[in-house]
Parts: sequence; C-alpha cells; structure tokens
Amino acid sequence: MEGLQQWAVAVCAAAVVCTLLRHLFPDNPLGRQGRMLLPCLFLCVLLSPVLRLSQGVKLPDFTANNTADSGDLTARMRQQITAQINDTLLQMVNQSLSGYGWSAKKVVADMDIGEDGSIQMGQITLYVDEEVARRATAVRQVAEKRLGTAVEVAVWQETDG
Repeated sequence: MEGLQQWAVAVCAAAVVCTLLRHLFPDNPLGRQGRMLLPCLFLCVLLSPVLRLSQGVKLPDFTANNTADSGDLTARMRQQITAQINDTLLQMVNQSLSGYGWSAKKVVADMDIGEDGSIQMGQITLYVDEEVARRATAVRQVAEKRLGTAVEVAVWQETDG
C-alpha cells in the first residue's frame, strides 16, 4: 500500500512540474519542442511501477534448449542433403545407363559436409542388380564418365533398401 501512495505522490508531483515547465517555455520553435517532451516525462513517471515490475521478472533460459534443437536440426539437415545428393546422383547415372538398357537401384556417396556447408565427396558406390553387375566394368566406366569421379559397382541385395 505504501508503494501505491508513493507512486500517486510521484504522479501528482510530475503533473505539477510538467504544468509549471509548460508555462516557462517561450513561444518559439525551441520552446515548442521542449513542451513536446513534457508528456514523455509524465508518461515515464506514470509507468514507473510497470518498469519496476519488469525488472523483477526473470525470463526462462532458452539457450540450452536452443543449442540441443540446433544440433538436431543440423543433423536432420545433413541427412536431407545427403539423401538429396544420392538421389540426384542416381538420376544422373540412370540417364547415362538408360542408353545401354541398364539401370542402377541405388547410389551411396560417402561425403563429408563441413561446418561452412562445403561438401567433399569420397567413394561413390553404385548398386545394380545381378544381371547388370555382370557388366560391372562397362557400368563403372559409363558412371565414372558421367560423374567425373571413381565409382564402385556392387550387387543390389534386397537388404540394401
């Protein structure tokens, strides 16, 4: 209750001071600017209890949760990038192999995605069915020519899916 009385006294005092200052400013552009600032002063005094309350409010610390979520998000992003690159490589290889009547089932690229977003490709494994695998050398040459890097050809097993 005492805090409320102090606030009421401060508001009344601010009203009196603002009224006195309003009459003391001259009638020129500088005086008009000074009179425009008086409502701001009064508003600050009027809202002072709210400002004091906001200082006592402690917001929860979200940094730990955000760090964990960021790691999960980064891992999912890397998985999606890897899957997209493998799908794109599969489409590229199948375009080249289709001229020979062959197709690949799956492409797995061993890649490293750096913190800066750079992608370094390692070994690329091309999975084909047994019939196409009989021509592994020719398939490898066509895929290497299309992708511009070394390719390993492996037989597709149903468990590879």
